Amino acid sequence: MSEREIITSLGWLLAGFLAGSVHVAALWINVQFLMRPGKRAVALAMLTGRFLLLGGLLYVAARSGTASFLWATCGVLVARPLILRLMKDRLGPGFETGREGHLP
Repeated sequence: MSEREIITSLGWLLAGFLAGSVHVAALWINVQFLMRPGKRAVALAMLTGRFLLLGGLLYVAARSGTASFLWATCGVLVARPLILRLMKDRLGPGFETGREGHLP
């Protein structure tokens, strides 16, 4: 593998990581908007934007070649658990998962 191929692969990995991070981090905001009746149109627009960003990156990566697509996809897959862990730590120890609460 040449130096140029390594740098290109790392670039696609970073691009996938960034797109995956934005996609997963925006999910929290999106859910908050979906829970408010007056903000549902914003939530749907944001949902569409999240998927277009991620899908657009993966489309461009796929058009660049199989290796580019695989590296970008790996970046997305690595970003998801890391961002979820950061979000869980940020919410604090009192936040319980797996329970349904009252929706206002």
